Amino acid sequence: MNLLKSKVKILGLDPGLSVTGFGFIEGNKCLDYGMVRSDSKKELGARIDKILTALKKKIREHKPGVCVIETLFFRKESARSVIYSAHLRGSVFYLLYQLKLPVIEVTPAKVKQILTGNGRASKQQINFMVQRVYNLPGKINEHASDALAVAYSYESMQRLKGYQTGR
Repeated sequence: MNLLKSKVKILGLDPGLSVTGFGFIEGNKCLDYGMVRSDSKKELGARIDKILTALKKKIREHKPGVCVIETLFFRKESARSVIYSAHLRGSVFYLLYQLKLPVIEVTPAKVKQILTGNGRASKQQINFMVQRVYNLPGKINEHASDALAVAYSYESMQRLKGYQTGR
């Protein structure tokens, strides 16, 4: 997919069971961003359903050509939290498969390196750069910011790939 020849809408996702961030970009423009919250008092299936329903609606609205998601990364968290996140992640991948939307995974370090020049950048640095790149007013939610950062990293890699190959 060569982004230099045709602008492709990109969906960036930061999937989390409590809060899932999303961001849609096209070229250097931010089209939409936000988050979907799920109620921790609800059962797992209901929480996943709420997130998938909201994502499906946004995907149908914006019609992206590709979805970019960070690879899994966990600090010291409980096994239960990791398993629940994996359930959501698998459900999101299945939804994207059903919608015939290609999925690209990018490591958190790669996203940070591309956006800030530092593969160990903080959440605040990511948020600051996302605001600057897309000229967004004020601080945005960290999950939405992460989703936009993931989308930006893929767009940048494709742009660089196009320059390197002369396409």
